[in-house]
Amino acid sequence: MRGRSFNFLAMAVLGISALRNANCDSRIETIVVPENGYISINPPLTRRRIGSHSTRTTHPNFLSRLESLLRDTGFHVKFVNPYQFKTKGEMLAECVDQDAIRKVVPLSVSCSHWHREHKQCGHCVPCLIRRASVFHAGITQDAPYKTKRLKGLIKEKDTRDDLQAVQAAIIRLKQTDNYRSWLRMSGPIPQDKNIREKLESTIKRGLAEVELFLQADISS
Repeated sequence: MRGRSFNFLAMAVLGISALRNANCDSRIETIVVPENGYISINPPLTRRRIGSHSTRTTHPNFLSRLESLLRDTGFHVKFVNPYQFKTKGEMLAECVDQDAIRKVVPLSVSCSHWHREHKQCGHCVPCLIRRASVFHAGITQDAPYKTKRLKGLIKEKDTRDDLQAVQAAIIRLKQTDNYRSWLRMSGPIPQDKNIREKLESTIKRGLAEVELFLQADISS
């Protein structure tokens, strides 16, 4: 499971190589990686969430280094994430075909624990980001979750960790407003000041989406 994103990218490189050979067109080089900017950066919610606990397999630094590795081995490709500066909620809300996206959302899977029971848990970080984005976009029909309401989750020792981590991050960043430092904790970031500011704004808006969803869910 940890290596699946790398496998996806490797399959894309294999695909683009096959297209080049079939069409004899070496100009084909772009691989689109459509990941929302918040999860792409995936800044650690707490100090414990380092390393593989918070995967960053579409982080700009990772994609850049993978590009460099592939270039050195003869595979000249370019990874492009068109949603690097969009939150997941913004992606849903700005989708051109709203009828299609509203049909697809209930059929899609985001949960990191889905493979255990073939049902999304509703309380892991990917589920929280997903549910916040659906709430942001005003989509009323979503997939079923094992944990439907989060209000009583705080008493559940075995399942409350991710929710508490998100709440802790919201409180900490409200007190410090130091999103730039938080951004850097996810790994090396581009030198371009404009890009850094856009990334900082993206993770700030992404966490704000989660906060608004939690406020609505817990207070209702």
